[in-house]
Amino acid sequence: MSTRLAELLRSAGRAPSAHNTQPWTVRPSGALGYALSWDAERELPVGDPTRRDLFLALGAFTEAFLIASAALEVPLRVEWGEAPERGAVARFVRAEECYPTPFTAAELAGRRSARGAYVPGTLPDPLFAEATEALAGSAGLWRGGTRALAPLLDEADRRLFADPALVAELRRWLRLRPAPAGRPAARDGLTGPALALSRFEERALHTVLRPGAYRVLRRLGLARGLAAASRGVLRYDGSVLVLTAPSGPVGAVDLLESGRGLLRCWLTLARHGYATHPLSQVIDCARTAGEVEAMVGATALAVFRVGRPVAEPVRSARWTD
Repeated sequence: MSTRLAELLRSAGRAPSAHNTQPWTVRPSGALGYALSWDAERELPVGDPTRRDLFLALGAFTEAFLIASAALEVPLRVEWGEAPERGAVARFVRAEECYPTPFTAAELAGRRSARGAYVPGTLPDPLFAEATEALAGSAGLWRGGTRALAPLLDEADRRLFADPALVAELRRWLRLRPAPAGRPAARDGLTGPALALSRFEERALHTVLRPGAYRVLRRLGLARGLAAASRGVLRYDGSVLVLTAPSGPVGAVDLLESGRGLLRCWLTLARHGYATHPLSQVIDCARTAGEVEAMVGATALAVFRVGRPVAEPVRSARWTD
């Protein structure tokens, strides 16, 4: 790998992805160009069968790569592939000028997902307008109160933890135990600190989700207990935002562009000291997804709460760190 590509990936690799799978792959292509695809081993076929989250993540990575290229004064632009759903997502090709962006490499590095407690308070109108403007028409943005969505999150969590296939996929990306001696620490997935778990909660979750324990405890109401443990996530006065699709059928390129807009939205919020917490399980469950879409009057692509975290969130691991 060239030094320039390594520098671009180190910065762009801070892009968000479901379960911190970091599915993107980039290789040199042509003179000063790069081809974007994804690693099939880093898909979530059970939790994300439509690849909605996959293409949102690849879109966010695309935006991050272009921001990184501007910071390094490498003039690039993106061209979407003719069939992104078959793996040839995009090419970054030589441009006359650097990508115009208000964001910096430092802001890419500083953005955090915060899953812990937030200071009560709703998102101010001017900042909501600024976050919506950052989407640049790639998607819409709806704002609602946390308490209104709390029952839907509870139901979606119960559904997630009651489904053995979903739990098996989640377990694959949980990093709740230290790496064995002599082996490097995990550079992907979800650690206990990144999930805002205490050491006790981390050990407990690791124990109850082990295959043998899960099979027994699932019959005894484990799903309800785990959902109850996270019930406080939305039971305070705060804001939830929903990224909504443009009208009409939503294809891969639409999702890619919406992912680019979503990262710009999150960077805008972070610039003002706000963090985000993805709650995609609410739209992964068919019944609660229908409730959300009836509430917002559009197809929902992403759901996340936003606010000022009580404590500084932990920086999640990345392969490119």
